[in-house]
This record gives sequence, C-alpha cells and structure tokens, in this order.
Amino acid sequence: MSSSLLVLTLAVAAVTNPYAPDARPVVLDFRPGAVNAVPLLPAPATGATFSDLAAHEGRPVVEKEPGTLPPGWVQLGGMVVPEAVAEGAPVISPFAARPEIAAGKVEGPGVEELCAYPEAVPAGIYPGEFRLGTEFPRRGTIYMNYTGGTLYNGMGDNSAENWSALAKTGSKYPVYTGGEERAIAVAQAVQADFAAWALRVVYLERPPKVLPYVMIMMGGHYSDTVAGPSGGVAPGADCEDLGLRNVCYAFVNNESTSNQANVASQEIGHTMGLGHTEGNDRVMAFGYDTYAPIDMGFGAECTPIISVQGQSGACQGVNKCHCNDGELQDDTLTLSAIYAPPGPDVVPPEIAITAPADGAVFQEGDDVTVTFEPWDDYGGYGWKLMVEHDGELVADVVDYNAALEFTLSNMPPGNYELTALVMDQADQTAEHTISITVEGTAAPTTSAGESESEGESEGDSDASTGEATDGASEGSEGASAGSEGTGSEGTAGSDAEDSCACRSDGAPAGAAWGLLALLGLRRRRR
Repeated sequence: MSSSLLVLTLAVAAVTNPYAPDARPVVLDFRPGAVNAVPLLPAPATGATFSDLAAHEGRPVVEKEPGTLPPGWVQLGGMVVPEAVAEGAPVISPFAARPEIAAGKVEGPGVEELCAYPEAVPAGIYPGEFRLGTEFPRRGTIYMNYTGGTLYNGMGDNSAENWSALAKTGSKYPVYTGGEERAIAVAQAVQADFAAWALRVVYLERPPKVLPYVMIMMGGHYSDTVAGPSGGVAPGADCEDLGLRNVCYAFVNNESTSNQANVASQEIGHTMGLGHTEGNDRVMAFGYDTYAPIDMGFGAECTPIISVQGQSGACQGVNKCHCNDGELQDDTLTLSAIYAPPGPDVVPPEIAITAPADGAVFQEGDDVTVTFEPWDDYGGYGWKLMVEHDGELVADVVDYNAALEFTLSNMPPGNYELTALVMDQADQTAEHTISITVEGTAAPTTSAGESESEGESEGDSDASTGEATDGASEGSEGASAGSEGTGSEGTAGSDAEDSCACRSDGAPAGAAWGLLALLGLRRRRR
C-alpha cells in the first residue's frame, strides 16, 4: 500500500489501484559497499520455525503502544482503505492513468468475459490489460505465517521481504501462541473456505521469494500493527487483486478453530478485493458473532455491503460487474473472475532473456540492461535474475514489480553468467542462461619521448568512440534493444526466507510446503 494515491477526474472521481505493479527501475549496483534498494543476495533465514510453536503455546498476548495509519488511509473495521475510497470513489486499473507502465502489458479477459452486467461497469474496471504475471485466470498461494518475524513499513506490501504498510517498522511480530495442533486445524479450515479456486494454503515452510503469495500473520495483537482495535486487519481496495504479495493479519491465538479461520479468511478476502457484507453465515460479514461455533464460507449471491459510520470502502465497479449494483457484493463471483477453478497444472512456465545477446562483451563502467520475456498458461507466476561472476553467485533478485528489466551497474571485469528463472504456482520452473564478458579498462602506458598524460588522452579518446571492440558495440545495442518495462519495487528485509528449491528441468521443486491444493484446469492462449 502506497501512501501517495493518484486520483483521477473521470465521470466521477476515481482512485487508481494502489497495489498494481508500478514498473519502477531495478538498478543493481555492484560496487563494494553500494546500498541497493533490493539486496543483491537474500539474507539467510532466521527466527522461529513451525516446529517451535510448542515452546510458545499459552504465552500471554502483550499489548503495545498504539500505532498510526499512513496519511490518506482510514480503517473500516478490519479493513484499511484509501480515504477517497471510503468516501465512495471507485477504484480503477492503472493503465489508462499511468502510461509509463503500459510497456510489457498483455491482454486477457475483460468486462465482456468476466461480467454479468458489462454495460453497468464504469470505465477503467476489468479493462482486459495486465502486467505479465498478474493475468486472469490466475492461480495463487496463501501463506499462513505462525512464526512471526521482523516486519518493515514504508515500501508498500511485499510478503517475500516482510514489507507491510500496516507494520510497525522494525518491530518483531510475535509467534502464534495457540499451539501446533490448533494452527494445523485453522489452516485446514481456511483451505476449505478457498477450495472452490486454484488457491493453496501453506504453513509449514515459507514459499520461495520468486513466487507471488499473500501472507497472513497469525497471532499477535492489533497494537503490533499501526491499525486500531480489531480482530484482524488487511489492506483493502485491491479491487482486481493486482497486488499479489499483500500482507494481512489475524489477531487470534487461543480462540476456537472456527473463529480463527473465519477471521483469517475474511482478512485474506479483503486483500483480494472483497469488502464487508451483511449476513451471519458468511466469512465477509461485518459484525458477526465471532465466537459462534460455525465455520463460515463465502457468499454466493449478491448481498448488501456494510457501511461503517457512513463509509463503505466497497469495490463499486466490480460489484456492478457481478450484481448490477455497487452496493451489492457476490463473494464467489468476485473471486471466480480472478482465480481459476481447482485442478492440476501440467504446463510449465517459460522464460527467455531477450537482451543482451549471449556472448556480448562490455567495457568496465558500462551499464548492462537485462530484459526478460516470461510466460505461463495461468497468471500468478514470478521470475528473478541470478548473476554469477567468475563462478560465484553475486546477485539473486526477484522482479517484484513485473518490470521485465534490470540494469546492472559498476560490474567488475570478468566473465558473467546471467540466469533468468520463472516459477509458477505449481512449483514448476524454467531457466534461461546467457554469458557475457566485462573487459577491464587498459592502464595508460608511457614510452621514451611520450608523456603519461598523452597516453591517458589516447585511451580516453578511444573509449569515447565506443569502438574498442566490435563485441562491446554489439553488447551495448543488445542491452538497449527489447526493453519493455522499467523496474521493480525495491524491498529489503532481514527475516524473510528464500527457500527456493528451484530446478532447471521444469519439474516441481520438491516437497510440499503444507496444505497444497486446488490447482486450476483452464488453459490460456499465449
């Protein structure tokens, strides 16, 4: 969630989806001691593991000093939304408002295919345009984090890097105190809530960073976040679920299994664009009896949304798509527009490095632009770049913002292997590796009757022509050709794991992480 919002003047005031990939440049600086927005190498995993829950069972929940929401955001029960949305502004996709992210977009299903009432949908809703990786239909992963960790605020939501717009920066989020047996039962109940879609629930181990997933922090207290009193809280108004890496919270520890699952599923639902509704038997209901011994589900009919103190925060355009009325919400139709039905995924993803050319030669000091072309038959896939210098891994960075481009700066001389890796929600991977060379700058020489300054002048002149070698010239052209985007949202976190067990043969990555289920069957054309 970004604290700066772009508000447009259309037929009515509208807010662009604040969770959409924003295609900011990714620059990897290889100078010793350089500070990169995205760490060149992931930090080692630290902290508690799922098997440690028994040691924390029964510990008291500690209330801390309250936090403060970012400017421009308000809390509606367990959902935090932009103030303009709470006052009735619709949320639209970003492509019409932000031409800088248009490069690299692909077409997919739009209003006519997704909506029962396409004529009722305002402009900018379900436009049929996507950043690569966010396409519909999509598959997804829900990670239930019972082990806590250090969270960070200020860079939006990024589950892989422990960044959350609702976090207290640098605060250690506590470990769940309900015990291992209760944690498993809650996870199973949450899985049942999402069983109608290609969404799996995992909890034993954290997914690899390259894979987009929503993370829900289980346990703790609302004062562990910047939110106010609630049983759980989530960033809302992601009306087409463009933010694949949201972080939400369920402040549950020792309550009943059904109550914990109901709270968790509601907060996850908020990250997918669902608001509060009426009804005592559904997950998204506002104000239901949280201690009632009933495991609720998602509503399968158009149900009135709930206004809190005259504010609704609903995804009105999406609601009009499915219900012909912005004040009604159909939970199941909203999720079904995004996520594929359950079923196996047998088609592995693909990826190619489109620039620079394999074998390209650069001179020390040149910037090297690396561009990608990933593909999968379902949305929800992610990709990263790995860089080896003379056989040593020196960078392993995910393209979090679907930028399709990295700029490698200040690379020391030597031989490099650049590997692009893509992973889909079935843990299938593909790789493409190329080699490049960075040549060192020749030192100035002197001879009898020739001054050192004259030697330096000749070297500078040669460098300015760009004609040192044919390979350098070709490499420069290759670096600029094929650029389709500009970069990624940089994040840095110390406790986020990188448990990728990726393989280059496209086979599944290995053991399941926990409850793995519900993979979609539908295929999408390239």
